[in-house]
Amino acid sequence: MKKNYLFTIILLLLTFFMITSCSDESNKKTVAQDKETKSKVSVKTQKLIAKEYTDFIQVVGSIKPYQKALISTTEGGKIVNFIKDKGNYVAKGDTILIIDNEILEANLLAAKAQFELAEITYEKQKMVYEENVNSEIQYLQSKYGLKQLEANYKLIQTRYNNTFVVAPFSGYIDHKYFEEGELAPVGQPILLLIDVNRVKVEAGVPEEYVSSIKKGESATVYVKAIDKEFSGKISFVGTSINATNRTFPIEITLSNKGRVLKPELIAKVKIQNSIYDKIISIPTELISRVDDGYIVYVYENGIAQSRKIEVLRRTANNVAVASGLKEGDELIVVGYQNLIDGQAVTVVE
Repeated sequence: MKKNYLFTIILLLLTFFMITSCSDESNKKTVAQDKETKSKVSVKTQKLIAKEYTDFIQVVGSIKPYQKALISTTEGGKIVNFIKDKGNYVAKGDTILIIDNEILEANLLAAKAQFELAEITYEKQKMVYEENVNSEIQYLQSKYGLKQLEANYKLIQTRYNNTFVVAPFSGYIDHKYFEEGELAPVGQPILLLIDVNRVKVEAGVPEEYVSSIKKGESATVYVKAIDKEFSGKISFVGTSINATNRTFPIEITLSNKGRVLKPELIAKVKIQNSIYDKIISIPTELISRVDDGYIVYVYENGIAQSRKIEVLRRTANNVAVASGLKEGDELIVVGYQNLIDGQAVTVVE
């Protein structure tokens, strides 16, 4: 009886130890699994799709008048009349202002009278010379005297005409440097005339595109100040490189209906460079800067792989990727901030 009782106790103890051991083993496995799960980073991915992409060259320029000129006079003197004022439109050939010309007018009248008298004298001398009535020397004196007086008359007439300052092209008077009654010296600017019915955008393009930009190509110009976009043509391409910033100049001509484009406004210029049938484009915030370029993270077989990418074009919102990614790759778009290459990850919906 005692033996059976002892056997039962031993059997119960062995059963207890076996159950406890299995429970401990199960708990260890559960803890290990929990640790493994906790070490994985939860991420979200997006499958990449290649699309058609147009690459643009983008530069910043400024708007300039299509034509501008500092108008001066070749016949210095007091300004007696501003026929056109600041802000006025003038057509080509219109008189803008008049310089004091009373003395020149009197000299012109005298020179004209002398010239006309010399013409009459010459005609008479020529007639009598042909009839052999007077000598050749008298005839030649009248002939060359006429030429001298004609030259003097034309000179004074030109000087008189120059006292009427006219517009060399159609435009607007943008600035006046002298007022009526002031003395305007020869060659010193009196006013600034600008043509803004058309404008040109001047910009510098990096030298790497020197073989890509051609005269006559289309360009798009966006002016933030007035929130408008314009289309134009490249009207000038420079032939030399600026040694300071390694750019070459271009100009784009724009129509300026309503004169909404003002000189010196800043403009963003876009010029089509290349068209790609298929290219990967991703949000800018997904790329990370490293010592030798840029990387992103892609999901592959349960781990996060870092991929070095070559950037074709970068904008404020997107990056066009030239190499490093392909269609079908699963790009990690959430949870990428603290990843390292080869880290185990879990994809969540």
